[in-house]
Amino acid sequence: MVAAGHDPSEETHTIMAKILVIYHSDTGNTEKLAKLVAEGAESAGATVELVKAGDFDIDAAGAADGIALGSPDYFSYVAGEVKIIFDRIVYDKRFHGKPYAGFGTHGGGAKVLEVLEHLAHSCKLEAVAPGVLVKNAPEGEDIDKAKALGKALAEAVG
Repeated sequence: MVAAGHDPSEETHTIMAKILVIYHSDTGNTEKLAKLVAEGAESAGATVELVKAGDFDIDAAGAADGIALGSPDYFSYVAGEVKIIFDRIVYDKRFHGKPYAGFGTHGGGAKVLEVLEHLAHSCKLEAVAPGVLVKNAPEGEDIDKAKALGKALAEAVG
């Protein structure tokens, strides 16, 4: 029963977007970048879960509204644990068209973002913005770029 004077069509519902920020980090640089991406997504109203690549759960990621993936540059490639994620999702239709953002750190190689973007495209993830690549630990404008990437992902799914 609807209360007198109450019009249900005027109700607004806020749908909280769920984003997973998945990353691998040995030195802590990629983890710092992941936390900045998460902070940007949260600032746009998303619910964010930080997930280490080794703790990846395909069902949780499949149910998320968007994912961000990050890796350090190892020999101009992604970390093995990140590659395994792509191997697991490549044929899973839950990921086809899923909004995605990529980020990476490097000590001089600077190829990891290209690899992330290629793997994401092969898995039919939908990039929402250019990825962020940081040499060593994020600082200065890298911080703003990482937060902007997270915000762009949240806005794309929200």
